[in-house]
Amino acid sequence: MNRALTVARLQFVAWPGVVGWPWGILALSFLINLALFATINEPTGAGQPITGGLASIYVVMFVACVSSITQEFPFAIGLGITRRSFYLGNVLQLVGQAISYAAVLYLLTLVEQATNGWGIGLRFFGLPFGWVENPALRFLAFAVPFLLLGFLGIAIALVFKRWGVNGMLTLSTVALVGFGGLAVLATWRGWWPAVGGWFADQSGAALLVGWPALLTLPLAVLSYLAIRRATP
Repeated sequence: MNRALTVARLQFVAWPGVVGWPWGILALSFLINLALFATINEPTGAGQPITGGLASIYVVMFVACVSSITQEFPFAIGLGITRRSFYLGNVLQLVGQAISYAAVLYLLTLVEQATNGWGIGLRFFGLPFGWVENPALRFLAFAVPFLLLGFLGIAIALVFKRWGVNGMLTLSTVALVGFGGLAVLATWRGWWPAVGGWFADQSGAALLVGWPALLTLPLAVLSYLAIRRATP
């Protein structure tokens, strides 16, 4: 466990990648959206204007998790850290970031609500359509997607470390054939209305917490199995 904690602390040596860039890009996205909607003096007719700028911090964290494997994994192994300790350290770091970042986003949501959308009715940090009203579930709705994208980034990076370019091309081909095949099948069988109805029937907690959590678990297990044979 001490080695795992060392790996977790190692992640923050290059703090711009795990702290600076995610929050810097989110702040830039927020300022751009704030300036953009502030110049719109006409009412939208649909309540508070909504922007997808919040997704930027999740995308940057995904990239940071990929980088932690492709760049820091060889360095850690060279220092004599075991693959198991490196993986556990990354998990600790990812969980810690998900909790702390979700807490900040939750507080920003409260500020946004208290200021009536930063004085212009803008909803940047708030979850869409009031999907998650329960405070605990709302916190998890911010945190769980961090874990999902983080483990997804780790898994993709480990495919590259384990099987190289051929592994990435194979993964891309499987994803293309799989999703493309499902799209063709759904179109052929006329399933799209049923698919849309299924999503419409899901609660916000299920879409933002439940299903992402179920996807995160197998990604975490597969990543652990892959890193045991990954080459630095």
